[in-house]
Amino acid sequence: MQRYPFVLSANLHGGELVVTYPFDMTRTYWKAQELTPTPDDGVFRWLATVYATANLAMASGERRPCHYDDFARHGNIINGANWHTVPGSMNDFSYLHTNCFEITVELSCDKFPHASELPQEWENNRESLLLFMEQVGAGDTPRG
Repeated sequence: MQRYPFVLSANLHGGELVVTYPFDMTRTYWKAQELTPTPDDGVFRWLATVYATANLAMASGERRPCHYDDFARHGNIINGANWHTVPGSMNDFSYLHTNCFEITVELSCDKFPHASELPQEWENNRESLLLFMEQVGAGDTPRG
């Protein structure tokens, strides 16, 4: 990543419906959850919101929480460490050691969707992926 100057990235996970952004590690060693915003928190919140609001599954008014967290009440975005701490995450590495702003997208409640569900998963995420990629050209547009 240090050799190729990426400026925007998303890593894709499954098991929940939420978009997380740095920092992913709490500042207080003994805390499992703690709001840990970066100096660019407004930009990260913008990027996460762009993805979450265009995602069909996240934006659905009929959506139920996947597990015990109701991320819909937060706009389906959350500071990573405010959900659960992840020491050494790719999001934090990208932010601290490269010029790349990276978010994590939890795509689906199902960590391993059946092949028959993949077309719907693509439809749920297609527009949000495209809009997210367009943000690379947004320059100083994001506001927080």
